[in-house]
This record gives sequence, C-alpha cells and structure tokens, in this order.
Amino acid sequence: MPTNRIPVDVNVMLDQPLFSELDEPRIREIARGGWIVRAKRGTRILGRGEILEGMYLVTEGNLKLYMLSCGGDERVLRVLQPGDSFGEVLMFNMLPSPVYVDTLAQASLAFFPRDVINAALTRDPDFTATMLRSMSAMMRNLIVDLETCCLQNAQQRTANYLLRAAREAPAPHHEIRLPAPKAVVASTLNISAETFSRELHRLQDEGIIEINRRIIAIRDLRALEEITDGTTLASMTKAMAH
Repeated sequence: MPTNRIPVDVNVMLDQPLFSELDEPRIREIARGGWIVRAKRGTRILGRGEILEGMYLVTEGNLKLYMLSCGGDERVLRVLQPGDSFGEVLMFNMLPSPVYVDTLAQASLAFFPRDVINAALTRDPDFTATMLRSMSAMMRNLIVDLETCCLQNAQQRTANYLLRAAREAPAPHHEIRLPAPKAVVASTLNISAETFSRELHRLQDEGIIEINRRIIAIRDLRALEEITDGTTLASMTKAMAH
C-alpha cells in the first residue's frame, strides 16, 4: 500500500458483519492490504462502465447506489449505510459497473483490492462462507425490492418499507430514522417524493406512525403488516362496495 494512503483501522472492522467470523489477527491481515477513502457529500465513488479492482465497506456516512434512464431520470436501488459493502460482484467478475454510487453526506469507506480479498478467501473457509451469505442476502433483497415495486401499490410499498426498517432497528423496533432525504427513499420504492410523503402523512393521520422530520415512530406494527399483506386494503374495498 502506498505510504500516502490512510490505513484501515482494525477497530472499524471488528464489528462489521462481513468480518464477524474472523479472529482479530486475520482481520489485521486484511486491514493491512486496504486503505480508507474519504469523500465529501456529492462525490462520485463509482461510475457506470467502470471496472472495479476491489470492494468497498462503508464505515461512515450514507451513499446512494443508482441507475440513470436514457432521459436522465434517477432510480435509487439501495441506500448504503455503515456496515454495508458493495462492489463484490463487479470485483469477482471483472464486469463494467451498471450503476453509479455517490455520497449523500460526508463519508468514509474502506477499500480492499481484489488480491487481498482473494487471498483471504483462499486461506479462510469461514470468510468464504460469510462472503457467500452476504452476497446471497443482497440478491434476496433485490428480489424482494423487485416484488415490492411490481406487485404492491404505493401504500403497501410505504408500509413494507417501514416494516423492514423497523425490524432492522434496535429493539423494541418502534422507531426508525430515514437514512436519506425522502426523495431518495421514495426512489428506492419507485414512487415520487410527493406520493411517499402523502402516504406517510396518511399513515400518521390514521395513528399508525408519528413523523418528526426523518424520525418515524411506529405506533401500530400490526396495522402496517395488514396493509402490506392487503388485509386492510381488502377490508376498505369491501366497505366501499357496501
């Protein structure tokens, strides 16, 4: 590693899920081969068509992973937060990137070159299993997102997003913080910012959530579940018919 690059702090890696199966000496060995990338808000980390020679681990800040239509419309696929990684598939397959990754705020990322990761995978079956689980989870999330966008209406998408975020939040799972501006979160759901805001306020009016800027308190998890599976919608439709 060139001397002008910022070394990776092992303490930053110890609590990251990707390295959870490794002991500290093995983590130190990986850390020695990587370096820290610090970027201001609005910095392009990865561009479409670029070949990625390694993978990134987000240690601070949030980023958006997105695509652009021919008309320039942006579709956000993921909001990346501390602990998230990206670039694994591109790194292993040497494929041009189909997406862009930009910072949403000041961010810090650990970059690990391909040869460092390959060496760790070769000598450590536990790390190989963890990497496979991580990539499988990303694939599952993409399928869930595709199902949500294709089969659910705006109200169900909003409720489903809140449910997933609540389940990932610390117990008792009653409060979440939007990881990005509402327009960015709305784009991940393939709805407009106006529609997302309207659905949130509809849920608030019904006493299901309470909004305080980016902080959303969940007041009725069961009601969100019923909206997501269509129970509430079906009841409303039946009532309107009568």
